[in-house]
Amino acid sequence: MLEDLAADLPDLLIKLRGQATRKQVAEVAGVRPVRLKELEEGLKHPEGLEALGKVLRVYNVRLGVAMPTR
Repeated sequence: MLEDLAADLPDLLIKLRGQATRKQVAEVAGVRPVRLKELEEGLKHPEGLEALGKVLRVYNVRLGVAMPTR
């Protein structure tokens, strides 16, 4: 579970990539390698959310939301 999306997401993406290069993952995801680099470094870009969706599909990862109960 990611508590701080800005801090935890880049780490998750790097771990999911494993030994693959950014170029390899980006090619399969259909995004430019620089977009993957920006996601892994936590940089903001207007295309970031769309690129994130494509990259997560390659990793077979889905994002979900957990709402606190009171």
